[in-house]
Amino acid sequence: MNTNEIFKNRKLGLGVASLIGLAFIGFTVGWVFLIPIAAFAFLLYGYVVYTREQKHRINLKYKPTEAMKAIARKEMELKKEKERLMYEQHHSEIK
Repeated sequence: MNTNEIFKNRKLGLGVASLIGLAFIGFTVGWVFLIPIAAFAFLLYGYVVYTREQKHRINLKYKPTEAMKAIARKEMELKKEKERLMYEQHHSEIK
């Protein structure tokens, strides 16, 4: 029995070409529809859980103390000094 007789008599049910076509359509439908829908569902679920947990967080507000302000001033002075040194080093390398 050759392949023409098999396909003419439909002993295999669906032909090989039909199976390949169905596999391609299934693959395409999965990538185009099912995976984006699943990704959207997971993102939506994560957002719902995130907003639900937001309600149970404790937010603290405090005023900076003098020590904190002094540390911030010292950091700004160090940053300015670093920028000045980098500027001087850069211009000395150019000359």
